[in-house]
Amino acid sequence: MNQEILPQGDRIRQLLIKSNISNANINSLLREKGVFLGQNEKNNSIPILMKTIVSPEEFIELYETQKSKEDTIKFRTATIKCNKSIELSDIFSQNINLNQKIIDAHKYQPSFKLVGSPNPYFEKDKVVFEYKLEKDNLLEDWTNNKTYHSGAIIITKSLDGNLELSIEQNSTSKETLFTNDLFVKEVKKILATKNLIDNDEDFIRIKFNDFTNESRIQFLYSFTSNFCIYLDFLSITDIDLILDETEESHQDIKIFLDEIDSLKLNGKGLQNHILLKNNKYHHKLIFAAISLKYAFNIDGVKGFCTILISFPEYSSKKDVSSELQISINFNVNREVRKDASETQLRKKLYSFIEKNKIKSYNENKIR
Repeated sequence: MNQEILPQGDRIRQLLIKSNISNANINSLLREKGVFLGQNEKNNSIPILMKTIVSPEEFIELYETQKSKEDTIKFRTATIKCNKSIELSDIFSQNINLNQKIIDAHKYQPSFKLVGSPNPYFEKDKVVFEYKLEKDNLLEDWTNNKTYHSGAIIITKSLDGNLELSIEQNSTSKETLFTNDLFVKEVKKILATKNLIDNDEDFIRIKFNDFTNESRIQFLYSFTSNFCIYLDFLSITDIDLILDETEESHQDIKIFLDEIDSLKLNGKGLQNHILLKNNKYHHKLIFAAISLKYAFNIDGVKGFCTILISFPEYSSKKDVSSELQISINFNVNREVRKDASETQLRKKLYSFIEKNKIKSYNENKIR
């Protein structure tokens, strides 16, 4: 937000109507002003907030709320088996001109570019390459007609000799996913050039078709266990559920399910829903995404967080080779918001999530 004016009236309406600003965000601000509404709907709350005086601090909080939701980081991981010991510095001993790779991959001038000249840095047993993309976006509102999207490649050498490649990508940017893919291909090329991998070796990713319908549910349900010392599982709140047309419905629910193609389940405690709790129905159910809510306490910073685990390309276009994707959203208690950033909180949780993911994957994947 680089404007020098503080918007009121219709200009603030442009921000408030965005789906990233929830009813709860608006009503929380109104309650702090002493305004209490009987109906928790934007049609009621937005006109009232438009007529109030919104302080610079309040506006920045609203703006950062929608930006942080737009910029939710999603994780994808991949591993590759090296045939000999490696040094991480070898991978980046030669310059990877990422901006030129982006230009070369497009027939015409791309609509985005790399900001600056990012360089890798080392942290203990890993090397991190962070970058930022600038994209021209004429459809954005008055606050900015350019958008910025951060991405990162994190390469870790495991104890068993595998090269583990973790990918962070911005949730709203296809460009970061595209850039990450270019980077992964370049890493593979470097490994092959240095004879660190066999010619037929490729990165292994967790994909939708690595599971049966039943085992996919068990894999996703593993995140309801106490797998992390910082988290207390509360409930499954959302499920993208698709019915497998190739499977016969169980007699108990045949009449009900045979008239339905897909369901969007929202609620509290969905893990206790009879359709999901009973294993005898699972062969018919395809889970494309699941959202889990937890209470967290990370070194005294408390609040709630939601972990979304999904196969996004399957949800959007039924691509059975869709890769697993994980994102974490935080709702930090107001009194401790300044004690830790979401990046710091995310780093604390990520190793636990990865450990549980790999363990559950090995237990539930198709042999």
